[in-house]
Amino acid sequence: MASSEQIAREYYNKGMELIHATNIELAIDNLNMALSIYEELDDHISYIWTIRGLAIAYGILGYDSKALQKCLSALNYIDKKGISGAKHLFYTTICDRYMSLGDYDSAINYGKMALQDLEDHGTEFPNEPHSYMVACMNLAYSYLHIHRYQDAENFLKRAGEIAKKNDMHHHDLSLSVLNANLHYHLKDEQYVYDHIDELVTFVKNSMITIQDYIQDLRLLIETFCGMKEFERAEAVATSLESTATISNDVHMKLMAAQLYMMVYKYSGDTEKYHNACVKFAEGTLAVNEAEAAEHLLEMDTAIALSIADTPLDLL
Repeated sequence: MASSEQIAREYYNKGMELIHATNIELAIDNLNMALSIYEELDDHISYIWTIRGLAIAYGILGYDSKALQKCLSALNYIDKKGISGAKHLFYTTICDRYMSLGDYDSAINYGKMALQDLEDHGTEFPNEPHSYMVACMNLAYSYLHIHRYQDAENFLKRAGEIAKKNDMHHHDLSLSVLNANLHYHLKDEQYVYDHIDELVTFVKNSMITIQDYIQDLRLLIETFCGMKEFERAEAVATSLESTATISNDVHMKLMAAQLYMMVYKYSGDTEKYHNACVKFAEGTLAVNEAEAAEHLLEMDTAIALSIADTPLDLL
């Protein structure tokens, strides 16, 4: 018979697997089950990793208040339990949300707090070099968007060194796109053309979330559009749309529609922009219908299980 620890681990692993597969609502269900068990077991470390997974999942769905609530709850838990070296996980998640919402000054504040926590207490919690690299990339991304290019370059260089030293490749696309955007802003467009192959032959790595991937594609589109390379920018959106069509992922199709809107807004192609807006609206309806079907199935299943557990004399 499986132990509580094994059951919780299975729920956690399944939840994180579903996040990377963009099946977010089912991921949340699994992670909530794991969280409840870890809380009963008083397993501090596993509890922290699980609530982080929930914060990430809510962020992907755009439920910013729920994502923030999970982060604040976790930070309170960390203080209450006297745990060191774990706050950066939630500072990074908050930083990500501010980046997604375009508030780069706030993103930088939380990015710095994440990096500081790692530098001060990183060895006191089971952290990986990946956490340092992500903190540096977030700061590089945010500094690029407030035009502080020297700061962006410094953090980007540091992120690249961490990746090289630890032979990590799951954020190769992020590093390539960040470097391309930096050189574009430094008026070195030839750098972008020299590295065009690694930018346009991207494949989503299974170790990064769809949110990170879309962020990379947005920055790549910003770079191409800034260079007036609108066909290349459009090809980025088309590639994501093709992937979404193959996987029949309605959420990813909606994200592709947003990228098309971004391209045509930059290019000034009014007709294509309006068509992209229609496609986005249709995608939103498709997502709502898919989520409604999932909710109905969950309700029917819960009711069926409840009836099965009800004594016959009460029916």
